[in-house]
Amino acid sequence: MPQKPLILVVDDDGPILILMKNLLREFGFDVLTAANGMQAIETARRGSPSLVLVDRNMPGMSGDEVVRTLRSEQTDDGRTPILILSGEPLSRRELEDIGADGAVLKPFDVQALVGQIREHVGAEAKGVEA
Repeated sequence: MPQKPLILVVDDDGPILILMKNLLREFGFDVLTAANGMQAIETARRGSPSLVLVDRNMPGMSGDEVVRTLRSEQTDDGRTPILILSGEPLSRRELEDIGADGAVLKPFDVQALVGQIREHVGAEAKGVEA
């Protein structure tokens, strides 16, 4: 049986974190969570996620800072896809400046979110049920 993609969800809002964890598990992903930027970085270092989904607006260390820190520790061939969760649309240029691979606009459409995650985890998601 193929290994499920491991998604790291980062959000300072506890109920959102629980919702995302349960939702992504329903779609066949394994999920790690982090409630702040520093916890996200440590969890990513230990867990080797297939994709990171990070809230942009968090107190302390913002989502942008989390992305930049994670990117500084990765090589191009070991690059983990990172999606930003944001209440405001982001341009392609803004995403490139941050180092993110895409953005998910809040409130998000579940099918669009899962589709975007699958697009980025590629072959790993073939065994993931819709």
